[in-house]
Amino acid sequence: MTSIPDYETDFATAISEFWRIKSSQQAAANLAGTSEHATSGAVRAGKHMVPFENLVRQVVIDAGVVVDPAPGDTVYLPGYYRETKSWDVVLQYKGHALAVIEAKSQGSSLANNFNNRVEEAIGQAADVWKSHERGLLISGLRPWVGYLMVVEETARTTEAKHLNVGKAVPIGMMIDPVFDGMSYAERYAMAFQRLDQERLLDATCVAITKSASSYSYPNAWLSFNGFAAQLWGRCQHVLAVLG
Repeated sequence: MTSIPDYETDFATAISEFWRIKSSQQAAANLAGTSEHATSGAVRAGKHMVPFENLVRQVVIDAGVVVDPAPGDTVYLPGYYRETKSWDVVLQYKGHALAVIEAKSQGSSLANNFNNRVEEAIGQAADVWKSHERGLLISGLRPWVGYLMVVEETARTTEAKHLNVGKAVPIGMMIDPVFDGMSYAERYAMAFQRLDQERLLDATCVAITKSASSYSYPNAWLSFNGFAAQLWGRCQHVLAVLG
């Protein structure tokens, strides 16, 4: 295929599958009596991000690249600040790292997990870049690193949050005022857009969803079509260099 398709219909299907899998896994967890709160069983069971991982692979296939390993295989990349790290999608082509992608979701416990998710993304990016710099990935091509985030829409996800002026920020320092009045969804968007702009990540996608038939993007920068276009470009570059 010579031109990139519009993937929004496929992304909508992935959103629907995301909710179907979560619902099925939560029901199984409830039946087994293992659920501690509303969505814990589904989160622990995992697999709800697989539809998005498969869609990422489809973009690469459509771009004309045959990659390893097979879907479902776990690949651990060497770390610099730690021994190894398993990424959700690691695509290799002729011995080179074509694309490395993390796919995560956020549902409940936003106050506790928002910072954790952002810190994970920053840490993973820093680790893989340093591993490449130190020659641990043993690949002539610079890695391509993407992050796909799905945030479940609730009242807490979209309500405006104001800066906590009561926090003990040292004298002479200030909290970035851009965050004032932003919801958690908007803060996710800001975090991942900045990670992209600062080149810690090559492409980012953030989607907000409240049901199997409803999703949106905080802004066009974070759409899946935008993400896919950058991954498509990576594939074309690799094909041009490696054949």
